[in-house]
Amino acid sequence: MIDFVEGRVDTKFPTHVILENNGIGYDLQISVNTFEDLPAEGEKIRLKTYLHVREDSLQLFAFSREDERRLFKGLISVSGVGPKLAQTILSGIHTSDLLAAIRNGDEQRLTGISGVGKKTAQRMIVELKEKFAMQGFDMEPEKLSRPASAYSALEDEAIMALMSLGYKKASIEKAIDRVRSQEKVVSVEELIKKALQQI
Repeated sequence: MIDFVEGRVDTKFPTHVILENNGIGYDLQISVNTFEDLPAEGEKIRLKTYLHVREDSLQLFAFSREDERRLFKGLISVSGVGPKLAQTILSGIHTSDLLAAIRNGDEQRLTGISGVGKKTAQRMIVELKEKFAMQGFDMEPEKLSRPASAYSALEDEAIMALMSLGYKKASIEKAIDRVRSQEKVVSVEELIKKALQQI
């Protein structure tokens, strides 16, 4: 297994980063959380990795923190959750919020993440609650607290989608703030459209 890759950030996007090491460019799949931890292009970083092997391809997933990699491994052990969905889940919720949702059996919080249906959320809770506790994740609610997101699950999803298109997070959040001060939007697609008009 490749435990980590260290190198210079060549190019970065919200879903993947090209890391150059000794003349080789590694295309690493990442979550939005890891993307936000990346330094500027040209600077060095060490990322923890997970190599996913399929018959027709090899994919290298990378993480800025060990706890995110451990969560990723737990997620892909759940029936119906593959690496791409696990990456989407980690992009759609902070790690402490994910642990809290699993501990508290909060299906609604989990189904608010793109790609996670009711049955998948139920399997995540049933299969991971005890496993994460046994692996040493602190599942006590008071120790999982963090400042609440200023945005709803719908708004968070729109922000991630716009970041994947290359827009800066600060610009997106300003646009989202303007949209919600003017009207109530009920779908991600509509919110993205309205936000693009403001950017």
